[in-house]
Amino acid sequence: MIVYGNPAILAHTSYKGTLPPMPELVDMRVIGLLSSHLCHELVNPLGAVNNGIELLMDVGDDMRDEAMGLIESSAQRTAKRLQFYRMAYGMAGMSALGELAQVRDLTNDLLGEGRLSLEWPDEARNPQLQEGWGRMLMNMAAAAAETLPRGGALTSGLDESGAGVLLYVEARGQPARLDETTRPVYFEDVPIEDLTPRNVHSYFTVKLAGSLGGRIEVKEDEESLVRFEIRLP
Repeated sequence: MIVYGNPAILAHTSYKGTLPPMPELVDMRVIGLLSSHLCHELVNPLGAVNNGIELLMDVGDDMRDEAMGLIESSAQRTAKRLQFYRMAYGMAGMSALGELAQVRDLTNDLLGEGRLSLEWPDEARNPQLQEGWGRMLMNMAAAAAETLPRGGALTSGLDESGAGVLLYVEARGQPARLDETTRPVYFEDVPIEDLTPRNVHSYFTVKLAGSLGGRIEVKEDEESLVRFEIRLP
């Protein structure tokens, strides 16, 4: 078993003035990469909406229902992805996610289609979440989903039996592994210029963990299990 962790915690400082200091300028690259990542998540369902509109314009009444069904389903997928990333990336996710059920519903809407199955051991109850916990779980779930290129199962939840709370997401599949461009983000300080739209989500997730006073640990067991966990005070 291999365990990775990044002890670095990003410090956030407020600045005033017409010319921003270098750290603030560097952050613009991260913002741009996150935007690229978000656009990648939206391009397929939005493209399907456009295809449905073109089909609607070209076909007769016999295929109108099919075209409308394509538009409706694709619009719903787009809305679900926007709602998920609004909470995962936006500041609304820090305070608006007060219950695990909210996180579960948003995550299931995004990841519960296709080749992924989602399991929530805490589904029988609905524990309250402190500020930032839900956002952290959502970002870890999205990162864990990226380790399952052929599908598999995600198990997510929280454990309050020890000091603080343990948030975890476990990915199981064949294979289940970190991408080679993503792995360094979890155990070393990756230079900003080495970030790409593929690994920027993991970078954001690591920095989010630091802002909450914790550190993500990633455990890999051969090529069938990747576990993300963080203990928060």
